[in-house]
Amino acid sequence: MRIMIHTAVLATAFLCATAAFAANRAEVTIPFNFVIHGHNYPAGQYVATGDAFHNVLTLSSATNTKISVRWITGPADSNPGNEKLILNFDDQGSRHNLRAVQLGAQVTTKLDTPPRHEATRVAAR
Repeated sequence: MRIMIHTAVLATAFLCATAAFAANRAEVTIPFNFVIHGHNYPAGQYVATGDAFHNVLTLSSATNTKISVRWITGPADSNPGNEKLILNFDDQGSRHNLRAVQLGAQVTTKLDTPPRHEATRVAAR
């Protein structure tokens, strides 16, 4: 009987952890090369993940494990039922500077000082 209770508790904890992880993860295709703090990143498929404590956000390439960047985040205005990823870019001709990343209720501070040019927004599927 004790084993069954432990198994039920562990299974429930596993399912809750899986659901929480899924809500803190999103994939996006960025169709252009971009810049973060002076470092160039290639266009492609990226995965954004938030940690369990909602204070660290990681953006990493889905195809190249060497490409990854991490930020401390703060609270953002969001709809709790809509945990989507939003990447804001500042455009300077063909150069795209990543300005901010928001995943659900997590948002980075301004990553680069925004220039006075058009802005592009990329949202996850």
